Amino acid sequence: MGLKANEVGEIGIIRRIAQILGSKYLGDDCAVLDNGVDYLVVTTDMLHRTTDFPREMSGEDIGWMSVAVSLSDVAAMGARPIGVVAAMGIPGETEMSFIEGIARGMRDCARAYGTEVVGGDTDQHAELTIVTSAMGRVDKDKVKLRSGAKVGDLLCVTGYLGTPAAAYKVLIEGREAPEEDKRVLIDGFFRPKPRIEEGVRLSKYPEVTAMMDVSDGLGKSVYELSSSSHVGFLVDADRLPVREEAKKLAKDRGELLDMAICFGGEFELLFTMSPTGLDKVKDVEYTVIGKVVPEGLTLNDRGARRPITCRGYEHLRKKRDTVH
Repeated sequence: MGLKANEVGEIGIIRRIAQILGSKYLGDDCAVLDNGVDYLVVTTDMLHRTTDFPREMSGEDIGWMSVAVSLSDVAAMGARPIGVVAAMGIPGETEMSFIEGIARGMRDCARAYGTEVVGGDTDQHAELTIVTSAMGRVDKDKVKLRSGAKVGDLLCVTGYLGTPAAAYKVLIEGREAPEEDKRVLIDGFFRPKPRIEEGVRLSKYPEVTAMMDVSDGLGKSVYELSSSSHVGFLVDADRLPVREEAKKLAKDRGELLDMAICFGGEFELLFTMSPTGLDKVKDVEYTVIGKVVPEGLTLNDRGARRPITCRGYEHLRKKRDTVH
């Protein structure tokens, strides 16, 4: 018998399909198409009720997240979005008010980032399934890919890591936390904010050498950057930016690092930058969390170094890895 999908995993499947298709545009957050004057970037994402939408999410939350996930890919290319299309597979017994809520959430997210949902499709499906495709435009000399990281560059990230993981522990595991902390964590999980403006600003700096989003987790993202740029990364555990609300929820340091590195769900930008960029990139808030090295994916945890083996959330895998 041949290999099964869950033995290969999402990453392996994508690579095999890419080899069959033979397209030079595969391998980044978006496909990059030459539009003559500039580049058109295009991305598609599929989300499901079981794996992506906790039962506590409202229709509006689901609609928002469905658009945000694709806009985040556009942001990672340094592009500005110009439109979103969406397709919904809807179970027949779904309340119309819930479907209308999804549509409102889609609309609100798109408009919040200067674009619109311009079309799509619906059909009946056994499980709520939403597919969104986003398009954006970026000047040819400003597009950011995953393949430009160089040894000696700094590894940087916008915003915070570990917020969705902390929210999951509150919602699914029943972890106790103050109500205000819960609100902050759940809002960060259910209403992620794609970094469109930050991506556009970072795109103008040649010192920024590679970029992608971290929606599948920091561990998977450094692995993807490493594969595309043929370099390694040394990540400093003490520099990982984690909200105080999430820190208070972690039982120990190992769980905290697992939340920040392995879970995923953040819509932040991970980028590499020449050290000369430290004095130039002043219009984006970010944290330097490590550096580019010749090889290996290594976590420096207060002097103790160990490999980063977790790959965040990966569909069609039997087991989620952890950092420890």
